[in-house]
Amino acid sequence: MSFSSDINERISQPELQCPNCAAAELAGALRVAGRISADKIKFTTENKSVADRIGQDLSEGFGLDCHVRRRDGSRAYQFLTDDIYEAENIIGRIMSDDILPFACCRASYVRGAFLGGGSVSNPQKSYHLEFDTKSKEEAEFLGAILSREGFPSKITYRKGYYIVYVKECEAIADILGYIGAGNSALEMFTIQIEKEMRNEVNRRVNCENANADKAARASGRHLVAIRKITDAKKFDKMPEVLQEIARLRMEFPEDSLKELGEKTDPPIGKSGVNHRLNRIMEFAENI
Repeated sequence: MSFSSDINERISQPELQCPNCAAAELAGALRVAGRISADKIKFTTENKSVADRIGQDLSEGFGLDCHVRRRDGSRAYQFLTDDIYEAENIIGRIMSDDILPFACCRASYVRGAFLGGGSVSNPQKSYHLEFDTKSKEEAEFLGAILSREGFPSKITYRKGYYIVYVKECEAIADILGYIGAGNSALEMFTIQIEKEMRNEVNRRVNCENANADKAARASGRHLVAIRKITDAKKFDKMPEVLQEIARLRMEFPEDSLKELGEKTDPPIGKSGVNHRLNRIMEFAENI
């Protein structure tokens, strides 16, 4: 089951908060994804939970004992009314200016819009929530509701649809919680935290690898210089402290400056080791 399908399953379960919420939820679904004409309404979905929820909205919001039926030979479920009186009753209500009298009704409308045309990408891959609407007016209406509730969104046009979309993880999770998919919101936050932890580990590993590469190159230059001094039979000409660090570098080529400093007698710090090795490099250059 996809992440979006799982959300549809979850938001098809919440109880409606007031008598107007069923009509508001149905309005969101039909205005976003239904086909509405003067005397006919049609709504199609492949999700059984969405189909059942639409049937519930019709029953509770309009008193219609209507069962969404499955189309023959198809995976899709469909609600269709061509009864002009039923259609006029539903259309008049869902297109009314006062379809969203309360905050709970606005949440129901957004939930219905998601049931009709919403989707969320797999948060393991990216963060993207969108509502596919059939007109610019409906997209702007939905965007205005989201904005009023504190969820900024953007609108774009793609393949015949006006898309209301959100791309920030926290904003998407907040919207999912708002429409009744709190578990999905929590799952998104968990995935976000896991991704941030993996990224931090990767950054540290990359940094450590880069430091190791840098240290290996430096060690290689030290060994070349020491070999040049030895081949020129000049090793004994260096001060004793430089001979000591040169021997340690040859014996422990993979040691860090800190580890080399701990082996000197007496022990010295990284800066002291680095200073002595630089003096060896200069000594080799002057041969």
